[in-house]
Amino acid sequence: MTTLVLGLLLGLACHSEPGPKVGHKYRRTDPEVQYARGREALASEGITRIRWGITPFVSATSVKSEWSPTLSLISSKLGMPIDTEVGDGYADLEERLLSGQIDVAIMSPYAYVQAKKIAPGLQVFATHISGGSETYGGYLVTRGDQTLASVESLKKRRFAYVDPRSSSGWLFPASRLLDAGIHPVDDVQGRFYGSHAAVIEAVVNGQADVGATYDGALVQGRGSIAGADSLRIIARTHRIPFDAYVVRADFPPAARTALQVALSSISTRDAVGREALAPLLSMNGFMVITDSHYNMVRTVDSEVRAAIEASGSGLPPTVAPPPALDP
Repeated sequence: MTTLVLGLLLGLACHSEPGPKVGHKYRRTDPEVQYARGREALASEGITRIRWGITPFVSATSVKSEWSPTLSLISSKLGMPIDTEVGDGYADLEERLLSGQIDVAIMSPYAYVQAKKIAPGLQVFATHISGGSETYGGYLVTRGDQTLASVESLKKRRFAYVDPRSSSGWLFPASRLLDAGIHPVDDVQGRFYGSHAAVIEAVVNGQADVGATYDGALVQGRGSIAGADSLRIIARTHRIPFDAYVVRADFPPAARTALQVALSSISTRDAVGREALAPLLSMNGFMVITDSHYNMVRTVDSEVRAAIEASGSGLPPTVAPPPALDP
């Protein structure tokens, strides 16, 4: 797997979906030629700026600033301005992509799988590599002063989930509970809190006994949320493929290819890439993928949906966000 990842990072390979697999055809093509073709395709559609949407996995402010250097580098490579938009939530970003309000979206794997059902024409074209891996870990966390010691001890406890479209904040934790014989809705007092930061805060503040999050959010939370450094991990979920980089259904194929080339050229193997990726924690670079990359997410989704439909309980309720302060 390591050889595959390094090869994908080194090569400026790309392919359409559906279309030819990664191969020498694209490696022999000068990146500048691909960028020019992408600009021409966008111009033919009257597109003068790429609207790039990001899911607020932790918070809107942090995710926008973290992605700014990388998106600026992509913009310079393409010779095309990029406007960054952070969704108001998982569902909002999906709606913007499906309605054509944005051109590109960085989506949770589960959000992508669900959106693809609604709009089969959506095209996933890349994902990222972090910590040298193509997957990441989901965690079930609790406060250090809690006596909870295992998944089996979570029954009847107050459980903080993130969002119904979150992979590490709902789907995979729900699957982990089912593995332990615990129904993720009927056997716990679950609530959706909207973001990973909100989940961590809920656990720290005692609103919830346990929360579902992922390794990167936990690292960020420990550095920015008072009391989060005392959180401990009760259990880990199955490994999850990283986020899906998706373009709207009618986005020009040549422009999608140009984005693949630009992303594939950014990695921590050189100083420019290291500087751009520095705010994104342990991200190493990007790789070209196709829809099948997320088939295992579909498998987990089927299992969780079957359990919820069998009980007839539906999804947990959503906690209303605190009211905005008057300026």
